[in-house]
Amino acid sequence: MDTWQCLQFLIPVPTSSDKLYHVKVLNGTHSPPSRSRFRITLRLRHGDARSAHKLCGCKTTCYVAAAMLLVYDCSLTLGMEIEFMWSSPWGFMKVLYMLQRYLPFCDSIFFCLTHQLAINIDPYGCHIVETIRGGLMVFGMILSEVILSLRAWAVWKRDLRLGVSLISLITLTTMAEIYVTRIFLRDLQFSTKPYPEFVGCFLTSANHIVYLDWVVLMIYEAVILVLMIIPGIASYRRGGNVDLYHVIYRDGIIMYIYLFALSIVNVVFMCALSTNYFAVISNVERVLHSLLTSRVVLHIRECIKRQQPSYTDGLTDLHVDLDASKPENRFRKRWRA
Repeated sequence: MDTWQCLQFLIPVPTSSDKLYHVKVLNGTHSPPSRSRFRITLRLRHGDARSAHKLCGCKTTCYVAAAMLLVYDCSLTLGMEIEFMWSSPWGFMKVLYMLQRYLPFCDSIFFCLTHQLAINIDPYGCHIVETIRGGLMVFGMILSEVILSLRAWAVWKRDLRLGVSLISLITLTTMAEIYVTRIFLRDLQFSTKPYPEFVGCFLTSANHIVYLDWVVLMIYEAVILVLMIIPGIASYRRGGNVDLYHVIYRDGIIMYIYLFALSIVNVVFMCALSTNYFAVISNVERVLHSLLTSRVVLHIRECIKRQQPSYTDGLTDLHVDLDASKPENRFRKRWRA
């Protein structure tokens, strides 16, 4: 006798009247009826249908908002990118920047909207799309963290012991992200369309373990934030280049506070709400993570070009003024706007 899977899900109904939908499921296959099969009948009221439509609309709105945010920011920084990145010689930092900057166009726009708006896509195709999307998101987030880690390492004058510690930390973070994401993607379950007019992938089950991805990032970002605050306070007391202080320390610390807060919100969403809301804010944070990291690199290069650097770190593209004793380089105790 065949074993049946009982799926509990909400099917949106396009009309205001009550409807009966008969759902037959046998391990994800559609076989001819037999006596061993059971028919699961779900009665859906108008309120349930309205809630399902609202959920679908909320997810689509957030996906489109994240995509538009990415496109809008790229349009704002296009001139800076052409001047400071596209026209510069190819190097390690430029490769990292290009990958982490433009990968969101794949995972947060193309694959995301395919997952949400595709008309003719089966459960297997949905799983493939989500697997590729999840892998690209993790890869892009790690690249952003590598850039920010190199930046923290540079303000510590490229200390060897700190460099080894950061390499170990980013390696452990990457392994944890891959492990958690692999479990999450493995446990994803999609079903066929509940009715012909249904658009996108029909998610029926997901593992809540994915929230650990954001917990790991929170821990890592907290460590980097501390590494930025310590030399930032010392630099403020010692004095130095005002503009450089703004770009490296003040802007960097504020950016990490934003990322940390977003990670907290993401974890709360995933722990408090159902699996259907998992990707609602994750996609927005993915875009913001790339956006803020890109801004940091561009602002540093802009600051370098405006001044005559006394020291330039080729690996991380950070200009560090080592001589704070000169009167023209003394740091004013009051920040400029």
